Amino acid sequence: MVVNLPSLLAVIGIWVCVSRLSSATTIPPMVTSIGNDDSNMSEKDYCASAGNTTCGEVVEGEKASVPLYVFHSTNRYQIFEQILADDFGAMDPALPNIVAEIKKRGGHRCWHKHSTFLDHLLGVHHILRLWDQDRILGRLGLMHSAYSNSYVNLALFDPNDDDERKNMRQLIGAEAEDLVYMFCVVDRQSIVVDTLLAQGFIPEDGLDVPHLRDKDIMVHLSPETLRMLTVFTMADVADQYFGWQDRLFGGEEQTNSMLIPGDDDISQHESTALWPGISQPGLWMNYVSKLGLVAKTFPLDHATDNTNNSYYGNIPPVFDNCTKTLSREDEFMARELYWSVVTNSIEDCKVIEALENSIRYNPWTFEPYVMLAQKYLHANENEKAKVAAERALDLQMMWGTAYDKRLSFPAWVAWTRVLYQRANESLGWPKNSWDINNFGMVR
Repeated sequence: MVVNLPSLLAVIGIWVCVSRLSSATTIPPMVTSIGNDDSNMSEKDYCASAGNTTCGEVVEGEKASVPLYVFHSTNRYQIFEQILADDFGAMDPALPNIVAEIKKRGGHRCWHKHSTFLDHLLGVHHILRLWDQDRILGRLGLMHSAYSNSYVNLALFDPNDDDERKNMRQLIGAEAEDLVYMFCVVDRQSIVVDTLLAQGFIPEDGLDVPHLRDKDIMVHLSPETLRMLTVFTMADVADQYFGWQDRLFGGEEQTNSMLIPGDDDISQHESTALWPGISQPGLWMNYVSKLGLVAKTFPLDHATDNTNNSYYGNIPPVFDNCTKTLSREDEFMARELYWSVVTNSIEDCKVIEALENSIRYNPWTFEPYVMLAQKYLHANENEKAKVAAERALDLQMMWGTAYDKRLSFPAWVAWTRVLYQRANESLGWPKNSWDINNFGMVR
């Protein structure tokens, strides 16, 4: 379905001004367990059903700096903290050398969407590891465009040079290098968007696709490889996509998108869109939620020569373990309500209502919860603020990246922890702005 976004925006403008919710209305209930198709399934049971033998015990409040009421595994919590600390060696002993080689080849100087190429590569790696994907897939994420690919011309290594491929293997291992090379010689847009997303499933026999640089050569992608490509693409898009791309490919109407299957309508491109624009969140969650459903069509017990099924990773925890989808219309409505708050476009008395309704349209982003926690603290509603901050922290641990990319992900986490502490300890909200300016330490 094609969304007429300006028309929806007009509806929002009217609706926010005139709608009044019942005073009993609250934000959606918190997720208190993780399950496959059973909402009462604990993470321990979920991990076992997914073939994950590395899940640790549930992280309770006393083991974390803040309570984590979604049942995150010990492993996920540890990786989350390692990401925030830039503790590369703890995540993967090979990571410091890989990052050093990327810098040596200029990856930190290359532009990439809202950051540098190095920042993007690290971001994809971190998301995949937070989603319980193993080190091999993490290294794939870290080097996924290092040979250049169908999306970007950023070849840090020459795929046609045997010595270069040997160097890559020494850095990341032969299995990871094979995947990096394969993902760089196929048309990922055609495979992921126009085939897998369009048909909604991973074919049991895999796909045979043309080599990107030699159409006479066919590349076979097994079902296992297609599943990895799907999960990797979810992380890839989540890290890099923001509102500038919506404007670049869809212009003011934003009905065309690089993330919608079908023919790309070049007439709607706005190639003169100024970067970074207003840096509004991009409309990518609908796409990622649908890819999650595609990933789930490949069962982890699928017959394969590789008996270590955990190699293919677990289902990402986002969207209730990829069991739910978000419509593009609902994502748009939620974003516009959130944006009306952060740009001070609505009356202060309507801010809480707008945030609550933004969450109803899209409960999968943490930023509205962060804003809501602040507003509740301003009103001395400590318990409500605590609940909102908890949910924000849960979602942060699921995503590993921000929807609103105007600030870094660690900055969002640090501020959310400040809010949680103030709510949990009933510290109130300062009247003196110098006190707010001095916020920092979180116990």
